[in-house]
Order: sequence, then C-alpha cells, then structure tokens
Amino acid sequence: MSHMIMLDAFRTAAQQEEMPHDAIEWWLRFARPCLYLSRDESGPVVGYFGGRPALPATVAWPEGMVHLATLDLAAIPHGSTDLDLPADGTLLFFSAPAMTSTVGRVIHVPAGAAVIEAEPPGPGLTVYDRFLLHANPDWSLPGDPADSPGYNYDRSDEDEYIDIVWDLGRPDAVLVLGGYGTANTGGLGVPVRFADIEMLLAEFYLGEAEVGEDFETDFATVFYVIGRDDLAAGRFDRVSMSTDFHG
Repeated sequence: MSHMIMLDAFRTAAQQEEMPHDAIEWWLRFARPCLYLSRDESGPVVGYFGGRPALPATVAWPEGMVHLATLDLAAIPHGSTDLDLPADGTLLFFSAPAMTSTVGRVIHVPAGAAVIEAEPPGPGLTVYDRFLLHANPDWSLPGDPADSPGYNYDRSDEDEYIDIVWDLGRPDAVLVLGGYGTANTGGLGVPVRFADIEMLLAEFYLGEAEVGEDFETDFATVFYVIGRDDLAAGRFDRVSMSTDFHG
C-alpha cells in the first residue's frame, strides 16, 4: 500500500466487514506516518538501493554484509515519519544475507564528511544493481495492536481488525521508513519487543529482482529496530536487525 491510500483501504475493507463507523475511527487513531520508498518515479528521490556505498576513509564496509540502501536524510519530506532522524547526512543500511540473519548495521555519515566509494570487503559479496529510491508518504497501522505504545485494551473486534490489516497485504515498496512494519509468513512477526521504548526504524521488502537468491528465499523482509533514546541521540550503532521470509 502506498500513495496515501492505507487509511482509505482500511476504511473500505472494514466497511465491507460491517465494522461500525465509530469502531473504524477508533482503530485509525493508532495510524502513524511512514515513508514508502520504491522505484515508483512519482515521488522525489531520497536515496538509492544497492550499488557501492559512499563512506569516510576511516569507516569500513562492514565485513560479510551487503549494502542494501543509502538515504539522503535532507531529502526526506518533512513530517513524513515520526522518527527523530538527523536533519542531514546519509543513512546507510547493511545486512548479512541469510534467511534468518540477525547481523546488520546502520551507519550515519554526517553532512560534509569526505567520502569515497567503498569496495566490498572480500570476494563473493554481492554488489546489487543500483536504482533510485522515490518517496511517497503514507500511513501505517499496527498488524498487532500490541505493537502500538500504550495499547492495553480488550476489544471484541480486535481479531477482526487484525484480519483486515493482514489482508491488506504487503506494501508495494522496497523500503518503508518508520511505521509499524508488517509480519511475514516465516513467523517472526514485527520484532519491536517494547513499543514504549523502541521503534521500527526501517523495513526492507526484498524480492529476487533486488537481491537474487542471497537471502535464500523468493521474498525476504529485513527489520531495523532502534531504541527511542538511541534514535534521538543518533546512536545508530545500537540498531538491531532481524529477517523474516515468505513461503
């Protein structure tokens, strides 16, 4: 789901299930802004997928990891997420390529830093085909209400809500910045354990067109989770990463 249609899609699906109007609006209050990044050229360019990362000479390409994407933080549309991101510089995402990997890294390169195009740290590490990432703001709903900070309700329509959000499907995107994330069929769920103190920084949706068979599945999701305090302080070295798979 992209192009500002998630809320309308939920309303339409909920109405078809005869969910009352006041209940629909009650659930929609948990919506959070997020940014969908894809090949869709209707939105502004905010970074690129694949290719070789630009890093300071003193910062090495992480050993055993592939470069997934680089984002230009100054190009992120204002207010498109509720993440407390740095105002400028670049944010680089790396991951060890495996079906259930938990090894990844996020690097923030400050604006104005001298950078060079890095080379892979060893043979056999794929450099993915590079393409531009275009941004489209939208909204995100929690697939599991427990993923929302402070949720402690006992509602009779909770299972109905969960089914509706699940049926809305995966977004047509390569990367979603912020929001709640989406569960996949591998069983991991969205790995935000304590929603009051941590949040999803980003989720990648990787098919064979992006990463071939590196992640050992025809469709992988890669999650980057960060503590709220760490995000505010720019401590991206504390980001945790995990992967899930489809099929």
